Amino acid sequence: MEYKWKLLVLTTIGVFMTSLDGSILNIAIPALSEDLKATFEVVQWIPIIYLLIMAITLIGFGRLADLHGKKRFFLLGLIVFTIGSLLSATAVTGEFLIFYRAIQALGASLIAATSIAMVTEAFSKQETGKALGINVAGIYFGLVLGPVLGGFLVQALTWRSIFYINLPIGVVLILFSYLKVKEAEIGTKGERFDILGTTTFGLSLATFLVALTLGNQLGWVSIPIVALLIISGISFLAFIFVEKNVEFPMLSLALFRHNRIFAAANAAALINYIAIMGVGFLISIYLQSILGINPAIAGLLMLPSPMMMAITSPLIGRYSDKVGTRFLCAIGMTTMSIALLILINFLIYLPIEFILLSQLILGVGIGFFSSPNQSAIMKSVEKRQYGIASGTLSTMRVTGQAISIGLLSAILSIFILPSVLNLIMAGEYTGDPSLIQQPFLNGLVTALIVTIFICLLGALLSLVRGREETTRNQQSLN
Repeated sequence: MEYKWKLLVLTTIGVFMTSLDGSILNIAIPALSEDLKATFEVVQWIPIIYLLIMAITLIGFGRLADLHGKKRFFLLGLIVFTIGSLLSATAVTGEFLIFYRAIQALGASLIAATSIAMVTEAFSKQETGKALGINVAGIYFGLVLGPVLGGFLVQALTWRSIFYINLPIGVVLILFSYLKVKEAEIGTKGERFDILGTTTFGLSLATFLVALTLGNQLGWVSIPIVALLIISGISFLAFIFVEKNVEFPMLSLALFRHNRIFAAANAAALINYIAIMGVGFLISIYLQSILGINPAIAGLLMLPSPMMMAITSPLIGRYSDKVGTRFLCAIGMTTMSIALLILINFLIYLPIEFILLSQLILGVGIGFFSSPNQSAIMKSVEKRQYGIASGTLSTMRVTGQAISIGLLSAILSIFILPSVLNLIMAGEYTGDPSLIQQPFLNGLVTALIVTIFICLLGALLSLVRGREETTRNQQSLN
């Protein structure tokens, strides 16, 4: 097997493992909450901390990888992630689990910030779409398979098994990376790392995501949430000022000002993750906490989506190398909106088993969008910016996940008291599920309608972003 294919397999397994761990936890929350005797205030931070740490470190790690070599950061990420998984599996309190998940997230961030860049370097431009199609299939497969696999593991073993499963995979990947992966030539020698820009960006994103996550619980006009949003805004303005005036910026703003494909495709990626994460999250809660379906069956009902993603992403990625990415991405987002419309009708009028068909169509839509969009982003930048582009794209992913849960939870809270909704999401609701089934369904349908419009916006962004050929002329401005 050629080196580039070995690298692709390695990085795909790596991103699959990290994205899986970001989504597998939700289904295990009730079990670990009971076992660790953790309060809701503690439990809610176990998934939040993972997304938060990744969001604020991804672009910085991508920049560091460009400066000092991607192999060493990818290998370090595998080591840190595996250690974090072991620690998480042995946690004795909720507070310890939060800390261990933060360690795990640092490793996941290092992996995510380098894997896409490494694949792009290894393959020619004519093969980039095909390679990234396989890689992105691993990301989405992990995101959507998380509840499925988690359901089986929690039911058959314990919640700790969702972390133990990472250990043998992590060890094999560490050994393989150390022995087989080659370090690519570093194209940014002599440049310095932008500490001030990284700090202001991290503070801005962290305060924004915390406010978004806790706004439904504390109240959107409460003093803590308003204060967090003000700090976020000020920090973001400071970040822009720093990046305009520093010699070697963490993130060149010219990428967004002058590279329309890079800016629009990243925005479309953010929108896509807002849609996919929220749908899976709410459907999983509805099936288990409202309808009383056991985790394994609930996971099976959601299985067609990752299956179709895994099948279509590599095929469409390869096809995008020949025909371009713009229309394929638009078709994908439009297909997702159709799948969500079908899902609404199934939820209202038909038995829950019909959810399988809508999940299948949703998976096809994601497959049409994901790999061409990722390919467009990576092809729109120069080789020396691959780490930055990879980190930015991954930041869109985790930020989209956090926004999705916050946005759709806020919509649900219109129909259900926030205090009751928090108990439902934590698996601690002890009342009669039939009393909240219709209000929850009303909120779920409303959230899906909002998501449909979000998907259509993503389709529009994909259409208006311009042709890939124009990017080569824009790169001189970056």
